[in-house]
Amino acid sequence: MVDVYLDERIRRRRADLEAVRISGEPDMRDLLAAQHLLAHAYRAARRFDEAIQWFETTVESSAEYHGSGHPETLRFASSLANCHYAAGNTETALSMFRALFEARLRVLGTDHPDTLRSRGSLANALHSAGRYREAEDLHRRNVGDREHTLGPEHPSTEASRRNLERAAARKD
Repeated sequence: MVDVYLDERIRRRRADLEAVRISGEPDMRDLLAAQHLLAHAYRAARRFDEAIQWFETTVESSAEYHGSGHPETLRFASSLANCHYAAGNTETALSMFRALFEARLRVLGTDHPDTLRSRGSLANALHSAGRYREAEDLHRRNVGDREHTLGPEHPSTEASRRNLERAAARKD
């Protein structure tokens, strides 16, 4: 039953993308959004190769339109890195999460929630790769920065705290 729903979701997202394409002079933001939603539909269906292709297309198109350091391009790049991570491409995801964190740090600053999210994603990927001390260090910094920026009770701060505990329980 789930597969039928996911297949229907992909079909609808493909139709939405086609509607944007044939609308005459499509707005690039609408085209990027439609591509991104289609990529997410493929990811939800665990069709990672197709999802990665659409995420890559969206990142490349956004970089051409907005620039490679634009927050929207970085958001699309985050989706691509997360898809690689979900697909089990840990080393690729690690490299992408590191580049994404550095780009967001440069563009958005230390305390921006997207920067903190990127650091957390990098730490999670390091943990998956068995690099527990590095993961623990990044999670520890994230807990402190999120407490300062978002407050100690914020759900993201609490998630960082749980990730830190998980990493601290493991040692390389």
